[in-house]
Amino acid sequence: MGRRERGYIWLEKELRLNMLITTLLLLAFFALMYMLSPQIRYFWQFLTGAVVANGIWQYIKYRKEYLNYIHIAGYLEQFEEGNYEYRTETDYMKAGIHSQITEQLERMGSAFGRLRSGLVEEKENTKAFVTDISHQLKTPVAALSMCFELLEDSDVTDEERAEFSSRGSREIKKLKYLTETLTNLSRMEAGMIQIHPAQASLKETLVRAVNGVYLKANTKDIGIEMEDFEDMQLPHDTKWTAEAFANVLDNAVKYSPGGTKVRISVYPQLSYVFVEIEDEGIGIPKEEYQNIFKRFYRGSRPEVESCEGAGVGLYIVRQILEEQGGSIRAMAGKTCGTIFQMTLPKKTYRQE
Repeated sequence: MGRRERGYIWLEKELRLNMLITTLLLLAFFALMYMLSPQIRYFWQFLTGAVVANGIWQYIKYRKEYLNYIHIAGYLEQFEEGNYEYRTETDYMKAGIHSQITEQLERMGSAFGRLRSGLVEEKENTKAFVTDISHQLKTPVAALSMCFELLEDSDVTDEERAEFSSRGSREIKKLKYLTETLTNLSRMEAGMIQIHPAQASLKETLVRAVNGVYLKANTKDIGIEMEDFEDMQLPHDTKWTAEAFANVLDNAVKYSPGGTKVRISVYPQLSYVFVEIEDEGIGIPKEEYQNIFKRFYRGSRPEVESCEGAGVGLYIVRQILEEQGGSIRAMAGKTCGTIFQMTLPKKTYRQE
């Protein structure tokens, strides 16, 4: 309120100053006229009328500026209160310099609104992220704690001690996997992982991805077949794109029974290249197709819950591909299992 009052005082001072200057000019003008023609009829009436008209005109100008100031101050007060979508309906604020000020204030309000929404979303994401991490770490930490407690029990046999030690080792591996995955996820969301596309061989990137999961697939007697295709140079980050392909292959191996196959197919299109990975695994319910790409989402089926995982692999895949202008989607397999169809642009993708 104090700022408003200071603004009014400033306007009132300007009104008095304008009144003084224009009145002195009128008096000087009429004095000159009187000196040149002393016999002017109704001289004093003209002088009084001119002074009064000038006063009225100056007050109208002052009143208009006063109302303009009130509306602009209203905008700023709304901003202070967090209302960034405030709009005026006053007609005279929609013309001249004041319309430009109003338009700029509205744009500024929209920008602040987007910024606030982004900060609120980031805060909620951070809270959800911390909650999800706590949930993911809770189970292996509890299992480790139990194993160590049992190992300290003097009544435990050597055979049981070996079993608990083996379980503890497995839980440590889970924790290591979780921490590495969560580190990559947090670095990516913080923008610390930068994607740098460069012209490179798509086939070499796919081979690099296959090599990363070959031992795991071989242990389960799962074959990985890549259909022959004409190699091409695509603008992509070989390290992180191979990581994305490997994550999809890892899921295919993880949720497929032994003795099955995982097939990789490449289909060039006009502007994009489709890379499809099809498995013969347990499949994904249709209603979960959109959820599987969300952070920390894992299906509720027993086959999924029994497998190790943090529920972030497909989320990271989507982030890596979208960062390069690509995409990923899931579809039902031709006979069973799931097909993951990924796209990469043939030309360098530039984000707006």
